[in-house]
Amino acid sequence: MNMFKKSLLMIGLIFFSAGIFAQSVVDAGVKYNDGNNAYNEKNYAGAIEMYSEALDLATKAGPEAEELKGKIETQLTNSYLKQGVSIYKTDIDGALVTLDKGYAFAKGLNDTKSVQKFASTIAQLRTKKGDDLRDEGKLDEAYSEYEIALNMKPNYPKSLYGQGMVFKEKDDLEKMTEKMDLVIKYGGDNPKMESIVAAAKANAARSLLAKAAEELNGEKYNKASEYIDLSMTYVPFDEGTMAIFDQIADQAIAIPEVTETIQKAKETLN
Repeated sequence: MNMFKKSLLMIGLIFFSAGIFAQSVVDAGVKYNDGNNAYNEKNYAGAIEMYSEALDLATKAGPEAEELKGKIETQLTNSYLKQGVSIYKTDIDGALVTLDKGYAFAKGLNDTKSVQKFASTIAQLRTKKGDDLRDEGKLDEAYSEYEIALNMKPNYPKSLYGQGMVFKEKDDLEKMTEKMDLVIKYGGDNPKMESIVAAAKANAARSLLAKAAEELNGEKYNKASEYIDLSMTYVPFDEGTMAIFDQIADQAIAIPEVTETIQKAKETLN
């Protein structure tokens, strides 16, 4: 083959390749628009499929599709989040699978803002799943869900509270109060966590008072006093906790070894 023919062949290949890449950009744009239509109709599962195909085409098209590729990545990220949030009430496991994919995708893009959104949403849903499992008596499975949530969102008060309640169910008072203390520490200054902090205080105080009553019944008065003192960490008491304390105070009124502790507690509560 002479040089002239080789040159013609090279030129032909270049134009052929350019045509393929141009067509890929067009096809990617079509899929992107299809994804937008699905997204606007709140068909987020369909949008994920369309945007994923568009992204594959845009990637193959190379630099010419770079701007379009960025738009596709943004919308695909949004679709993963929207889909997860839209289905969690009926399919929490499916929602978590979708959100995990979105989290990994955003992380691959170094999209810090989206990564944080996914992490926060996953932590909330993992905590909800943990709560459901705890209600079913599956304590170890529930604890694992809370642990995954905390890996996504460290020191998340609702996950810590869930772990505290697991320990309460297991009658591990020391570990329960440790977790509730963390709830108070990390949620105390957050108005959105006011109810969970109040629940943490109430559960910790009531558990300690219940233990104090148990020790009183066993005539272990020094230990009873210790638990009453510890319960004061969680003042002010709510109405229910105060009622428990009053019962113990009435029970201990004739016990000299506990009278001083009860009196100090009343002063703290007033």
